[in-house]
Amino acid sequence: MTFSATDCAFEGFRLTRRAPVAVLLWAAAYAVFFGLLFLLVGPHFVTVLAVITDIQAQARSEPSLEEMERLGQAYLAIVAWGAPLGLLFSAVISTAIARSVVRPEDRRFGYLRLGKDELRVLGASLIVALIMFVVFMAGFAVITLVAAGAVAAPALWLAVVLVSLALVALMAWLSVRFSLVVPATFVEGRIAVKSAFAMTAKKVFWPLFGMAIIAWVMAMLVGLLGSAVAAPFTLMVGGNERLIAMQGAGVPSLLSALGPMLAVSLVVNAVMTAAQVVIMYAPFSAAYLQLKGAPNA
Repeated sequence: MTFSATDCAFEGFRLTRRAPVAVLLWAAAYAVFFGLLFLLVGPHFVTVLAVITDIQAQARSEPSLEEMERLGQAYLAIVAWGAPLGLLFSAVISTAIARSVVRPEDRRFGYLRLGKDELRVLGASLIVALIMFVVFMAGFAVITLVAAGAVAAPALWLAVVLVSLALVALMAWLSVRFSLVVPATFVEGRIAVKSAFAMTAKKVFWPLFGMAIIAWVMAMLVGLLGSAVAAPFTLMVGGNERLIAMQGAGVPSLLSALGPMLAVSLVVNAVMTAAQVVIMYAPFSAAYLQLKGAPNA
């Protein structure tokens, strides 16, 4: 099994050229998702933004107890709504991207669906997320224990650094090993965590790692370019200052007072997010096809 890492890394750009309407539909889907999320947790998001801005303005490194309480309540509400909706929406988009690479002829609804394929991808993603979370928490617990010992024995701080680096390396290794789970699950029609993990062993790991780095760098460059283009429009409608000034207001008041600003922010974030996700996700479906011996579309 071999594949061209550099060739696959640019699959997102090829996909954008091959199916621009689908990418625009994904951006529209992101706009709907962001809009729905704002309707559900908009005031809590404003609270988080206001508290963080106030801390930075006062050059403080830590929030006060009152601010901690406000942040905790806001984050809890955001996660309560955002986590389940985000996981489901991510499964729909990632499956659509895999479908566009694996079955480019199946263009209906911009490759977007909500069916068995998406639910299988959601299940596989949850399994991977759980594994990553358990590993991270176990590693963090070890780091905490070593750091506690370093208080009495300063020489152990070197061990803290080494264990921290080891945890970062382990998380990166697992990320690469699980990177083909979505296309594998979609193509095989089953939750394919084990088979995808097996595919990324030995000689495949480092090319996949390099491909992921290239795709990530390109996605970040696209994000920076998009931010530079969008900045003048954001300033024209008031920027975050107007949003922060509305702290404590309900969703109807926010929409009434900041409609243009929120609309611009919604469109910009939706387009940028869709572009970045395509650039980052599509290469792994292309790599899966090459590893399976199937030609790219």
